[in-house]
Amino acid sequence: MAEEDVAPDPDAWAGARVDRWVAMADRLDRQMAPITELLIAATGLRPGDRVLDIGCGTGPIARRAAEIVGPPGSVTGVDVAADMVAAALDATPEVEGSAPVRYVEADATTWTSADLFDVVISRFGVMFFDDPAAAFANLAVLTRPAGRLSVVVWDRRDRSDLFEVPLAAAVAVLTDAGLEPDIMPVAGGPFSLNDPDAVTALLEGAGWRDVRVVHHDVEMLVGGGTDPAAAAEDAFGVGPTRKATEGIEGALRVEVRDAIEAALAERVDADGQVVLGGRVLVVTAAR
Repeated sequence: MAEEDVAPDPDAWAGARVDRWVAMADRLDRQMAPITELLIAATGLRPGDRVLDIGCGTGPIARRAAEIVGPPGSVTGVDVAADMVAAALDATPEVEGSAPVRYVEADATTWTSADLFDVVISRFGVMFFDDPAAAFANLAVLTRPAGRLSVVVWDRRDRSDLFEVPLAAAVAVLTDAGLEPDIMPVAGGPFSLNDPDAVTALLEGAGWRDVRVVHHDVEMLVGGGTDPAAAAEDAFGVGPTRKATEGIEGALRVEVRDAIEAALAERVDADGQVVLGGRVLVVTAAR
């Protein structure tokens, strides 16, 4: 559940940053609903499956999986950030008819388990491994023979209007003000697994087989359904725009917000809600 172009840092996901993410979690989950449906469909979860959710964050995918696999199954969510695990625990009630869900604070690269899993699943939780080959090899060790992997990752940053539209508006204002904003690489961090051939080679080298990578273009209700003003304010809290505008305050922040709002006002539906496209890769493999 990280967004920077660096390896996982549990200290970076603490305090105010986690508070901000948790406050937005429900809206972001609604925003990503079309992507969640793609992931769930590709995974083919069955009653009784033992599921491992990597980079579980506040637990939305773990909870969804628990509903599908039911009490015969089980779900384990793993996240490197202690505060995220705490938020997931707070957000996950016991629901009749759902599988039990547990959360573990751990690095998926080195975490071990006495139990093997039928399915490894992740929504935007596998792009920040410090050593991707070691991490995916460890996930293979944690998966039973004939088990499966299903993850969704972002394509390049510049292939998703979700990122490019607010970022371009912000960067234009900051550049005009004589600043050099910190712009996230188009193929780094959350966008680091954008190359199907490289992803296939990575997974095959880590012990997975039958790797399949499928691109999907999705339309998303930004913030789960917000107007341009609210969506512009949210842009300061997540993704490349957050990084580019970090530390911007006062009149300049207002100018940036207004520019983002104006750009988003051109991307509204009949209800006045901001709609932006994004391109993702759904990656599946077998053990």
